This record gives sequence, structure tokens and C-alpha cells, in this order.
Amino acid sequence: KKLAEANTAANKFKAWGTGTQEEKEALQKKLAELEKAKAASEAREAMFRSLAEKLRSMVDAGQIKVTVRNGRMLLVLPNDILFDSGKVEIKEEGKTAIANVAKVLAGMADRHFLVAGHTDNVPIKTKKFRSNWELSTQRAVEVTRLLVEGGMKPSQLGAAGYADFDPAASNDTPDGQKQNRRIEIVVEPNLSELPSLEGLGGQPAGK
Repeated sequence: KKLAEANTAANKFKAWGTGTQEEKEALQKKLAELEKAKAASEAREAMFRSLAEKLRSMVDAGQIKVTVRNGRMLLVLPNDILFDSGKVEIKEEGKTAIANVAKVLAGMADRHFLVAGHTDNVPIKTKKFRSNWELSTQRAVEVTRLLVEGGMKPSQLGAAGYADFDPAASNDTPDGQKQNRRIEIVVEPNLSELPSLEGLGGQPAGK
């Protein structure tokens, strides 16, 4: 929409010959930035559709969900196929699912991924896990290890635990708690997809 509005303004400049040279140059710069943003957006959408298609059989089987939440592209693996309650040992069904995911993501050599562990709000306090922080983090690490065994480069991956502090649904119902017990594989943006920081007044690194 912004690109269309900028193009309309540019066409008025051309048709009416109005606007200073400075205004015209500023508009041309804005047009170029919007064109770049549009191209990046289209590339992200194409990647999202491609990922969803490659994982179609797993999506149809309920083993994974490809979605966007809070502006982040996510592959969501439900806890039920990965772990038993309070455990970090990955079940055989989960190992198969992760191996299949690794085959797809290994082909995206220019991308980085964050494996994020999430729990519901039921607290855990055992000798091994003092809280859901430890549990969610260890689960993320276990999934990351299997992704590497499945062919992904360790340099592509990071692991993090969010405990119950980033819920995807309300914890007030059993179904909501079930949705919150999950592993998310976050597709990290490339630097070229991030907005420019030019003009914000910050100093370059090392200055």
C-alpha cells in the first residue's frame, strides 16, 4: 500500500512538474526502499509456502505446524510426539519427525534457526529440573542435537528455553496447556530482510 501511494506521488511530480529537486530525490529514495521491502516480503512468502509444501505430509499427519506468530516464521512440533511428561528423552516418533525436518532445513544453507522449548504453566521441581526454565531449555538442546545428527550444520542452530512465559494459547484450559507444551523452530531473518538503521543517530560499531 505504501509503495502504491509513493508511486502515485511520483507520477504527480512527473505529470505536473512540481516539487523541488530535493523532494524528488527523497521520493526516489523512498521508492527504492519500498521496492526492496516489497521484494523481501515476497521472498519470505515464497519461502514460507515452499517450507509448508515440503513438510505437507507431516502437516497432514499432525506432526508439525507451519505458521507465523508475532511476525516470526515458525515450525511447531507438539510435545505429545516428542516427550513424555516431565521428560527430555525424545520418543521414537519424535526422532523420526525431527529427522524428516532436518532433511528439509539442511537444504536452506543460508538460514539460521532457533530451537525454542516451551512448557505449560504447571510448575516442575525435581532433582534434575528446578523449574520449567531448565526443562524447556534441555528439551530444546535435545532437539537441536538430533537436527545436527540429521544433517544440519551446528552453525545454523541455536537453542533456548522459554518455560511458560511465551504461551501460544491460554493456560486456563487443558487444550490450551496442550498447545503450550511444544518445540518451535524459529526461522531467523537474514540481515538483508531487516530494516535499515540509517538515520537513527547511533554510532557504528567500534566508534
